[in-house]
Amino acid sequence: MALPSLNATPSYELTVPSTGKKYKFRPFLVKEQKVLMLAYESQDKKQIINAMLSTIASCVEDIDIKTLTTSDVDYIFVQLRAKSVGEKIELSIPCDNCQTKNPLTVDAEKVNVSSTSREKIVELNKEISVKLKYPTYFDFMTNTDSENKSQTETIMDVIISCIDSIMTAEENISAKDESREEVLKFVESMNSKQFEEISDFVQNIPQVEYKADFVCVNCGYEKEIRLQGLDDFF
Repeated sequence: MALPSLNATPSYELTVPSTGKKYKFRPFLVKEQKVLMLAYESQDKKQIINAMLSTIASCVEDIDIKTLTTSDVDYIFVQLRAKSVGEKIELSIPCDNCQTKNPLTVDAEKVNVSSTSREKIVELNKEISVKLKYPTYFDFMTNTDSENKSQTETIMDVIISCIDSIMTAEENISAKDESREEVLKFVESMNSKQFEEISDFVQNIPQVEYKADFVCVNCGYEKEIRLQGLDDFF
């Protein structure tokens, strides 16, 4: 005998920040929550990302997780978490003045993304331009071959992930059709000014963010706080 369905699953709608496209989604269930909890307990970055992507693929209708930028994924996950666990996220924020930990309640519905642009073309010289895009988590996992990297190596990984194509007067070369080593060699051939223009784009990769007024319960210190990136919310 088949067991009865336990709960009617409600449906909600969200808008992907970078594209403006609307998608229907359901809250995640215990089976997805279990995968997420195991991933967070592992403290393994790739396992956590895979669990998030898997949950989004299961809960959001007709969405292609491979095309979502990192900020899209983070935003969608916050919205999923809000409808699944609760729209209020309880955090503890240390005071900059006295280090007392203060409670902060974040309204998930007021979390947004710092920018919704997706790409930029940088002219390196009169013959060569680079089309840059904000990366996906799949880009990061493809271009990062080790967890134990220096900060410089990590920055290079991010830059490689952001290169969509190299354009000349004769052709448009897709970076995904070239090996990581070839793209790295291209980046390393840039002069300081060219590299700085690429780096400026990378340093402004959109993130989920939330702003709030902060008043310390112990010393009365006041400031505006800005939470940025998914790690700040969970």
